[in-house]
Amino acid sequence: MIYSIGDSIISPLAMTSHGNFEAVLRGESRLQYYEHAFGLPEPSFLSLFDEERLDQAFSALWDCGTAGYTRMEKAAIIAASQAIREANIAADRDNVIFILSTTKGNVDLLENNPYEPERVYLWRSAQLIAEFFDNPNTPVVVSNACISGCAAQITAANLLRHDGYKYAVVIGAETLSKFIVSGFQSFKALSKERCKPFDANRCGLNLGEAAAAIVYTIDEDDILLPDNTMILRAGAINNDANHISGPSRTGEGLLRSIRKVSDGHDLSRLAFINAHGTATLYNDDMESVAVNRAGLQDTPVNSMKGYFGHTLGAAGVLETILSHQAIKHHTILKTLGTEQPGTTQSLNVSLQTQPTNGNTFLKLISGFGGSNAALLMENHISNITTNDSSSTETRLAAFPQQEKPTISVISECQINDDTVVLNGKTIVTRGAQCDSWLADIYHAIGMQYPKFFKMDNLCKAGTLAAELLLKDVNFDRETVKPDWAVVLMNQASSLDDDRHYQATIQDADSYYPSPAIFVYTLANIVTGEIAIRHKIGGESSFYVLPALPPDLMQKTMNQCFAANPELTHIICGWVDYDEGKCDVRMFLYQSVES
Repeated sequence: MIYSIGDSIISPLAMTSHGNFEAVLRGESRLQYYEHAFGLPEPSFLSLFDEERLDQAFSALWDCGTAGYTRMEKAAIIAASQAIREANIAADRDNVIFILSTTKGNVDLLENNPYEPERVYLWRSAQLIAEFFDNPNTPVVVSNACISGCAAQITAANLLRHDGYKYAVVIGAETLSKFIVSGFQSFKALSKERCKPFDANRCGLNLGEAAAAIVYTIDEDDILLPDNTMILRAGAINNDANHISGPSRTGEGLLRSIRKVSDGHDLSRLAFINAHGTATLYNDDMESVAVNRAGLQDTPVNSMKGYFGHTLGAAGVLETILSHQAIKHHTILKTLGTEQPGTTQSLNVSLQTQPTNGNTFLKLISGFGGSNAALLMENHISNITTNDSSSTETRLAAFPQQEKPTISVISECQINDDTVVLNGKTIVTRGAQCDSWLADIYHAIGMQYPKFFKMDNLCKAGTLAAELLLKDVNFDRETVKPDWAVVLMNQASSLDDDRHYQATIQDADSYYPSPAIFVYTLANIVTGEIAIRHKIGGESSFYVLPALPPDLMQKTMNQCFAANPELTHIICGWVDYDEGKCDVRMFLYQSVES
C-alpha cells in the first residue's frame, strides 16, 4: 500500500499542518482586498505570505541566510523539510525521489531576474530544491494545471510501485506575481470579495500562496500501521476532451475519475468529499453534475478556497493534507464564505463544521486543458473496519503491481527546425525562405483544423505530431475514448508563450493582458488540444525535466499502462518549443493485449 509518513503545510495562515488546521477550525483566513497588488491597475482578493515570516522560517533551516533562493523555492524547502523531519528519512539516499507540483514556478523572473537565466525553468527550481537535501536523483516536475498537486501524488504512487523507490517527497508550491494575477484578471475570473464556493451568488475565485509536502512510502506486506496514517487508496486522471479553458457541462472527465477510484470501494460510506470548489460559475456547476451522476449527492461536500484562495499547483497537496487533518479529528470542515448553495445539481455543502465517524474521503480537482483528477484517501484506524466492501487484495490493486506490459510502437514522429520525419521517412523539409515553419507543415500534410492557427507554438508542434501519428489509425473521432491517454514532457514548459504574455503586461503604457495568450501559459494545454482534437478521454499528464533520458519514454509507458489497465493506446513524447527552437519526438503506443 501507499501511505504517508510525514506532511507539512506552509501558508499565510500558519507554518505547520496542524497549525493550519487549527486556524481553519477557528474560521480564519488571510484573504485580503488589495487595491493594486503587484502594481496592477485592478483590485484583487488574495492570500499572500508575510515575507519576514517566510525568511525567518527558512533561515532557521539554513544558517547562511535566504539569499540564493526565490520565494517559491524557500516555501517549498520549508514544507519539504518539515515533512521529511516528521517522516524521519534520509532524503539524500537514492531510494528517495522528489516530485514538484507547480504551474508557474518562478515565472515572475521574466520581469526581473537577478539569478542565472535558466532559473525561470521549472526543472531548475526542482533541481535546486532536491539539491538542498543532497538528493542524487533527477526530480520530476508535474505541471498539469490546477490538478498538478493530485497528479503529483498519483505520480508518486506509480513511481513507488514501478520504479523501485522506497520514498517519494511530493511538494506542491506556488507564489503569486503580476503575471499570474493579471492572467486570471484577463479571464474576468477573480472576485473582488471573499470567494463563495458553490453559493448561488458566487462571483469568481480568489488566489493564494502556499507550499505543502507529503512523504509517501510503500509496503506490500501486511504491516501494522500507526493509527491516523493517511493511505492513498486510489487515484485517477481523466481528460474531458471538451475545451482548454472550460469544463464539460456534463462533468464527463471528473465522473470517469470518480468511477475509476470507486472501483472496488464503497463510496456510499464516505465521510466527505473535498471538492475543487473554486467559486467560479462553471467549475462549481460541473462538479455538482459529476457528483450527482456518481450518486454521491447526499455526501457532505466542502471547499478550502475560502480559507486559502486557489493555490494552483499547491492546492491538491494542501487540501489533501488538511482533509486528512480533519478526518483524523473526526471533523468535516465548513465551506467558508458559502451561505446559500446554488449549483446546477444540488449538493450537500458543508455550511458548518460538523462531526463524522467516517474514515475515508474523496479529493476532487479539475483544471484547464480538460484535466480532472480524483483521489480516494483513508485514515487508518486499527479497530475500525475499512469502508471498502472489497477484500484487501482488491483494494491494494488500486495501484496494481503488474508485470511489465507488452507494448508495441504503432508510429513515431519527429519534428525539428528543418525536417518532419514519420516512421523513419522524411516527409517535409523546410524551405530556404520559410518564415512560418509550423504553418507550412500544416499545409504540407493537408491538415484541416482551423483552430490550429489560434494555438501557441508548443500546441501547434504537438498537434501536428499527433495528427501524423494518427493519420493511418482507424477510430471513431467523434466519440470520447477513455481507453486512450496523452502523456507528454519537455524542458521549457510553456516559456515560449510565457515570454509572449509577459510582453503584454511589461510596461504600463502598453499593458494589455490577453486571455487568448494567457490560456496557453500552461504547458499541459498541449495535451488538452490533442485530447479535444482526437476525443481522448483517458489520462492526460505533463512533466517537465532538464533533458530526455534514453529510457524515460519506455519507463513512462510501462508505468502508464500498468497503472491504467483499461488503456489500449497512449500518445507519449517529448514536445518542446523554446526561443524559436522546435524539438518533438512523439510515439503512439499500443498494448499488445488490446
